[in-house]
Amino acid sequence: MQTITTRPPAAPAPAPLTITKPLLCPCCKRPVTTPQPEIVIDRYGLTPMEGRIFQAVWKGKGLPVITERIFTAMYIDDPDGGPSPDKMYLAFKVALCHMRQKLEGSGIGIATVGYRRGYRLVLEGKFPAAASR
Repeated sequence: MQTITTRPPAAPAPAPLTITKPLLCPCCKRPVTTPQPEIVIDRYGLTPMEGRIFQAVWKGKGLPVITERIFTAMYIDDPDGGPSPDKMYLAFKVALCHMRQKLEGSGIGIATVGYRRGYRLVLEGKFPAAASR
């Protein structure tokens, strides 16, 4: 007797991250509403450290990204793993503050999810203004 097992249906693919205020692609100068993180980093002049933080949060696709994962992205090239946790957190908070200022008015932001829950990407009014800080 042969048993047939069925797999549960595949989860739908996550919707692409889209914005209503298009950015211009640095290569072809066309408007882009589904930008890659590199386009956002280039357009708003994020520093390399801010860019690594932004990419770590972008990979979460709107879901919370824990701080430890962001720290790993920040110091991925450091053979020692970076400075002490206190200094990492301080550097992260400074970079986050600067990044939020640069992204102000773009419709792209990083929101604090809650105590020890991390940070998440927010796009185009999908969060209350008070939650973005």
